[in-house]
Amino acid sequence: MLTEEATTTFRNERYSYTRYYYRCVDTGRTYTDNELDDKSLDQVYDQYRNRHGIPSKSEIKKIRELYGLSALAMSKILGLGDNQYRLYEDGAMPAESVGKLINLAKQKMNMLTLLELSKESISKSDYNRYLKAIQDASVPVVLMLSSVFYNSKPCVEQQSGEFILKKIVNHPIYKNDDYAKAADF
Repeated sequence: MLTEEATTTFRNERYSYTRYYYRCVDTGRTYTDNELDDKSLDQVYDQYRNRHGIPSKSEIKKIRELYGLSALAMSKILGLGDNQYRLYEDGAMPAESVGKLINLAKQKMNMLTLLELSKESISKSDYNRYLKAIQDASVPVVLMLSSVFYNSKPCVEQQSGEFILKKIVNHPIYKNDDYAKAADF
């Protein structure tokens, strides 16, 4: 396997990456396989995600798992096609607007709002099941704080972080024993 620095255009933006390939010893021609192509493409995707605030495929899966919902349920709540959320978990690149929508789902209050907005397009039994799952979910405070106050980066500023955390934990919307335990109050 050989490597070289390369550039490509993805969604009208230029990205540099390490290209992986093989060279035939008989003909001198270069070739790749699906695994090497994926390895190269993942580098471009990661740069694009970082540049545009789109969660990684593992983050997308983690958000869904926080609520104990299926990928189909997340698709319905977010107003996506039935299989779309699963495709994003498997590595498909969401549009920037969908990436922002998925980021909003990190916060329980936003998930409840999104569920309410999708109420007319899902069955009553699914709505009730999703509502219970979201209400029962224990969304970590650090995740909530990072997405609200620190632009998706973990909160590391102890003094200001403690102040903000106390303010959130004591706010009626977030009043929850799980948050208080996580905050050590």
